[in-house]
Amino acid sequence: MEINHNLKLSLLFELYGNLLTEKQSSFLKDFLDLNFSLSEIAEINESSRQSVNDLIKRSLKNLEEYEEKLHFFEKFEKVKIHANNCITILSKNEFSKQEVVDEINKLLEVL
Repeated sequence: MEINHNLKLSLLFELYGNLLTEKQSSFLKDFLDLNFSLSEIAEINESSRQSVNDLIKRSLKNLEEYEEKLHFFEKFEKVKIHANNCITILSKNEFSKQEVVDEINKLLEVL
């Protein structure tokens, strides 16, 4: 399942937001979480729309670079898949313990 790009950016911000400067974090929170426009952020911060745009683009690029290096989001997605597989297996009327053990081992390999 392909995740919405904006949702992915919000999740990357949740994972790596503490690695950004206070200003970057504040602007991205307004942009991603509060859905403020660039003009609104610029007005609130007494800045130009272009400088807000540049800072947000740079900040988003930083988040994507952190993910390229650390892969936390990718691992999180894989853990979700294996956890859901475990739930599916366990919800069957009949299942083998080995199926569950195999899926849990796959989950642990991700970590």
